[in-house]
Amino acid sequence: MMFQILIAILVIVLLLLLGIVWFQRRAIQQISELQAVSAHLSKQPLAANLKKAQQMQLVGDARDQLAKLQKEYDQLAPAIKRLNKQGEDLQAAVKTSQLLTINSAISDYREAIEKASKQADRLQKQLRTLHQQEENHHEAVDQLKQRYQQYHQQLDDKSFEYGETTDQLNDRLADLEDRYAKFTDLTTKGDLEAAQEILTDLQADNQEFDDLLKKVPQLYKPLVAEFPDQLAELRSGYETLTKQHYHFTEKKLGQKIDQLQAKLTQTVKQLNDLQVDVVEQSNQDLSTEIDHLYDVMQKELDAKPEAQHLMKVMGEFINHARRQNDELTKELKRLNLSYTFNNNEIEAARRLDERIKAIDKDYQRDAQAIKDDQALYSQILASQKANQQELTAVEEKQREINDEVAKLQTDEQRAKKMLQRYSVDIRTIKRQVEQLNLPGLSTDYLDYFKGVSDEIKKLAAALGQYKVDMDDVTKQLIMVEADLETLHTKTNDLRDSVELTERLLQYANRFPNDETVEKAAQEARQLFSEYEYAKSLEKIGTALEEVEPGSFKRLEDSYYNENH
Repeated sequence: MMFQILIAILVIVLLLLLGIVWFQRRAIQQISELQAVSAHLSKQPLAANLKKAQQMQLVGDARDQLAKLQKEYDQLAPAIKRLNKQGEDLQAAVKTSQLLTINSAISDYREAIEKASKQADRLQKQLRTLHQQEENHHEAVDQLKQRYQQYHQQLDDKSFEYGETTDQLNDRLADLEDRYAKFTDLTTKGDLEAAQEILTDLQADNQEFDDLLKKVPQLYKPLVAEFPDQLAELRSGYETLTKQHYHFTEKKLGQKIDQLQAKLTQTVKQLNDLQVDVVEQSNQDLSTEIDHLYDVMQKELDAKPEAQHLMKVMGEFINHARRQNDELTKELKRLNLSYTFNNNEIEAARRLDERIKAIDKDYQRDAQAIKDDQALYSQILASQKANQQELTAVEEKQREINDEVAKLQTDEQRAKKMLQRYSVDIRTIKRQVEQLNLPGLSTDYLDYFKGVSDEIKKLAAALGQYKVDMDDVTKQLIMVEADLETLHTKTNDLRDSVELTERLLQYANRFPNDETVEKAAQEARQLFSEYEYAKSLEKIGTALEEVEPGSFKRLEDSYYNENH
């Protein structure tokens, strides 16, 4: 039992020893890692960078900033040494009984190192900024010097592209160079903050000056090489065309050219004062207005030959339309003696004459303007083109009216031929019915026959009038044609019913002993005598079909084969 307890105690002691060994190694590792960071801090070239910065001989805010950094470093350097000593002390303590409480000391050591690292990084960054700013300023001194030399060369070599603006541009360049000199002086003295303020403004103004050097030639060129020549050409052209009695849609054209010339002079002055934005808009306006005046003049030049040609064409066109309308009016009056007009043809011709007179009035006005050297050819061209279209429509309407009335005599002769045919047809129908030797005719048939006869008489009366109304005649022709066709059908049906009834009655004689057939034959004869020929046929046909199925259809087919 004692042996087992002893073994248990030994195991526990062994575990404790192992735990202490692991804890000790872990503490040593942490301390070693922190010592490495502390050693890195000691090796940072802060002192060398500060010494280098001191050699820059800074002044002003930059010098104050450097002094502040030096003070911070003076506080940081002893702290870093203390951290190195603190690391060594912790390495010694970890091997003593202080091991059990060393975690707190390691944590404090870590916080101190992190604080020192951040402070060292901040110092290093600010020192780099000072060095970089100083380098940038020295580079800017060289770059700006070259840039201003290029500006001078550009203004000297290409002064012809800038005209009188070179005075203002040189003044601005001189101002830039004065500020550059101040910037150079501050940079040399080491006043980085003040130098940076000047450099920032100088860079913005340099860009603006660079833009001016690019824009001014673009604006100057049309003002001296394009617009003056164009305005001179416009002036010369206007004077020449005016002597040739041209007139323009733009009133006071010469005055407008003078106004553009004055605007050109003003714009040149504005450019000399470097009012670039104003000049840009003025150049656009000048270009647009000059192009417009060119268009105004060219419009009349182009319109004159076309207008002169069209005036000659329109003179002949108007005379032709007038003669044609006179002939149409005479023909209408002649035809109106014999025919009734239903579409106001005479009034339509009168209105056409009024339109021709209005067109001729415009033509005479324009012809007089040309004769008096007051012609505005573009307006004359537009007016006569519209009148040409109007006159074309007038002649088209003349043709329509003429074509309508020209058919009257032809239509009358055709109508008379149709009347003659209808008269022959009605007489033929009458003879066909008479040849049937019927006891009489039904009231329905007689009324329809009489109605068609009356229509034919009415048509004859209409064609016999002193003034024939061909519209009314045409309507009557359509009515007579349809009704006569119906009368033909009724007459054919009447003849077929009569002749078929007679055949069936003869066929019924084959059944002398059949009471049904005999009775039907008597009733059929009675209906026949009462002029009910269709009913008579139906009566005898039905009886024969009952006695001899198929007989009625056979006899009917035989009849139609013989007569149709």
